[in-house]
Amino acid sequence: MGFELIRFYLLLMLPEWMQVTQPDGSHFFRRKFTAAYKARLRWVYRIWLGSGLLMLAIPAPPVVIGLGLFTTFVSFSLLDETE
Repeated sequence: MGFELIRFYLLLMLPEWMQVTQPDGSHFFRRKFTAAYKARLRWVYRIWLGSGLLMLAIPAPPVVIGLGLFTTFVSFSLLDETE
């Protein structure tokens, strides 16, 4: 019952264009459902996983901060909607 109530509230509050989940590469929200975007998202996940393991292997604050900032930059660059 609880999840159905939350879903009902979301349907009431979300805009109509956000309820459509058909992939569309030119739409700013529905591009997240395309296969190319999902592939890039998997790459970002792998990069963050590798970066996190490297941060655990070298726990020096400058390395952790620098690697975190660099990984964030790379993630945003990969997931940017302008090609």
